[in-house]
Amino acid sequence: MNVYKLAAADGSIFTVEQDIVEQSGTLRNFLSTSGPTETPIPVPNISGPILSRVIEYCQHHRDDPSRRKPREAIPDESDSSDAAIARAIAQMDDYDMEFCKVDQGTLFDLILAANFLDIQPLMDLVGFTVANKMKGKSVEEIRSTFNVKNDFTPEEEQARSKETIKHLKVFSAGQADWTSQNRTLVFSLHPLGRGVAVAVAGKQTREHLTSDVQANEQDQRIYVCGTPPVPDSRLPFISATHAVFAALQNVMNADDAQVGIDGLLRLSAFYREAMLRQVRELQENSNSSETDVFQAMHAVWHLAEIMYLSTNMPGLNTPAVPLFLEWLNFNFPSPPPEERHELLEADADSLTANESFWPYLRKLALRGHVATLASLLEHVAPASAMSAAAARWARELAAGLREMPVGSANETTGSFNSRWRRWHSKLQASSTAISSLLDTDDSELSQIYDLVCIVCGDADSISAAADTWLDVLGAVLLYCEPASPADRLPALTQTVLEQFQTSDFALLDRALVALLSHDLPELLLYCDQVDSWLSAHLTDMLHHIGILDSCRRVFAVDPREHYLLALGEQYLRHDCLWQVAIDYFGLAGSRAGESLMEEYLVRIPLDSDRKAQQVLRTCKRYCLESAQDRIHRQLGRQKWLRGRLGAAIAHFAHVDDRAAISQICDQLWAEYLSSGKLTYGPIIDGVLATGLKHERLQFLTFYRDFHESYKAGDYENAASTLLRILLNDMAPPHAVSDLLVDAIPLLEADKPVFSSDDTFELLRCAESLVRSPFTKAFSQDSNIASNELSIFNVACARNLARSFVM
Repeated sequence: MNVYKLAAADGSIFTVEQDIVEQSGTLRNFLSTSGPTETPIPVPNISGPILSRVIEYCQHHRDDPSRRKPREAIPDESDSSDAAIARAIAQMDDYDMEFCKVDQGTLFDLILAANFLDIQPLMDLVGFTVANKMKGKSVEEIRSTFNVKNDFTPEEEQARSKETIKHLKVFSAGQADWTSQNRTLVFSLHPLGRGVAVAVAGKQTREHLTSDVQANEQDQRIYVCGTPPVPDSRLPFISATHAVFAALQNVMNADDAQVGIDGLLRLSAFYREAMLRQVRELQENSNSSETDVFQAMHAVWHLAEIMYLSTNMPGLNTPAVPLFLEWLNFNFPSPPPEERHELLEADADSLTANESFWPYLRKLALRGHVATLASLLEHVAPASAMSAAAARWARELAAGLREMPVGSANETTGSFNSRWRRWHSKLQASSTAISSLLDTDDSELSQIYDLVCIVCGDADSISAAADTWLDVLGAVLLYCEPASPADRLPALTQTVLEQFQTSDFALLDRALVALLSHDLPELLLYCDQVDSWLSAHLTDMLHHIGILDSCRRVFAVDPREHYLLALGEQYLRHDCLWQVAIDYFGLAGSRAGESLMEEYLVRIPLDSDRKAQQVLRTCKRYCLESAQDRIHRQLGRQKWLRGRLGAAIAHFAHVDDRAAISQICDQLWAEYLSSGKLTYGPIIDGVLATGLKHERLQFLTFYRDFHESYKAGDYENAASTLLRILLNDMAPPHAVSDLLVDAIPLLEADKPVFSSDDTFELLRCAESLVRSPFTKAFSQDSNIASNELSIFNVACARNLARSFVM
């Protein structure tokens, strides 16, 4: 074993063995990069006494195979009770208890050293010691114990105390206190989601309070609880499976008859491939918790595919046994493949001396790896340590295994059973013959007999060799009922489970038992605990297969709708998944889903034009006219505030909000009057290009034509356009006075452009304006001052005179 030297910060040198160094992640990475070295490895920032304590700890735990004993003693974060802490302390050995009995400075130096050297068990131990010292202490006591400076000002501290008393102390009050304070706890729970909002409110209204009850102000705090957000690592998986989900709904809604079991099986394979791809990516990133979740999801989905799709292919006689064994060996591989290569490369004498050889063969027999089992038996038969009888029966068993009948889709069940009985009878005879030789002290022959008993389907031998209930079930199916259909699995599963304590089963085992027992309600409940994606997509697939009706009688709501909407709400917590979430709402095919779509779509932040168009297209695809109108109004107001008046008019036009369009047109007119520059032409052109028709837009269009004609010196066309605006009542009442003022230069032109009849029409417009309710005092309230009115009248008189003369 290599020996290394460590140099502490104060120059102290420590000689340690390789297994001590390997407990430190930092030192292990250093050596993997630089290789073995005789030069002392510098350990900065750690003094000699502290490094000595760390080395002492590592030497004490060097014989621990996992080197993680302290982590077992750390209670779960969600269990902070006194009992949990007591259990954690009880699990520590005496050395760990004494190791932590140091002064506070040494304890924090050990934390820094464990963190720098990356020794996680030591970090857990000293961290738990500090946490235990903090337990039960107030904020002031913790500050005093650990010399933490209070950075709050006295005013901030007082305000914080009042806030804590106001919003938190009320939750710890007894029932009598709550009644006397007129307090109660109210909450709102989404019927299909997982979020809950809790608040403190008045128990009775103030009008119904008696004099002995205190009236408190309404608490403004709302405490919201919900599921954690979707991690970014899941986004590729969600995108891929959402595409499969949408394709499944489309093909099923188009023509159910043409999809069939074969089509559903292909789509199910796409789901499984996405799960396996996610497992590989998580394993590359060393995300063990998420990896376990996706492996469990794949195991459940794969077995459901076998139970309800693969064994129900029309026109095929498909037994469940080979498919079940394929599922078992794929999702729960045993024995490890790498061991197989090592054993096949070893010589026969080495195999007989290997203590793990015969247990390995029993695992091969349980999992149905008969070809590998036969090869290893033939390989070990020539061993010098084996007796002649053991070698003979090893070869006989290998030959029998190679003759094991294998069914096919083209063979009838009766024909296969006949071949199987003949083979099984031959194997039973071998078992009887071997049992007669067991009186001799031949350990190898006894091991071969155990293998023969397993292959013959002996229940006791199978149970003794198996590690899990799935191993027992797989062996019973293979060697006792190899032609069993999927409908036989529930009964066999219940028989096997009688040998196990099912109350100790993990969540995945419970889900698999429910699936094998055809207990769909229990299956869906366990799947939802595994992951909400699994429960949502599995219920959808079962719905399309046509076997979900039994669940609908058990659940208060439709399970497919419930789980799809719950998954959609979970995806809404991620900014990039709103379209995916809306699709789950819409494709759930329920009124509740439509309501959720409308509520969420109108609340999506429209922070870009591209996103706004995506939201509107989504509304159009699902025929959500009400949500589409609300979004157009929202976008119209948004564009209006940002000065994009043309876009605002277009959005308001979609909902026929004529009042808003009129206000925007009035704003354009007011900007022209204040600046004297007509700049709204491009806006009007863009709006009119959409085919929108509105009287205010028509007025602005004609006025622009008038303005351009006047500017070009085409006074006759300008006069004609202005007169058309006035006579056809295109202009709003507040703009008529400004139009009459615009007529003055045309009336005073060198060449008359208004005829006498036109002039009389202008005078009638002025008279109507004066008498209209809009302007009760024309000369004071209108935009035409009294001198301008006189100028207008004089200009009309002159134009009439010139018209008569001409």
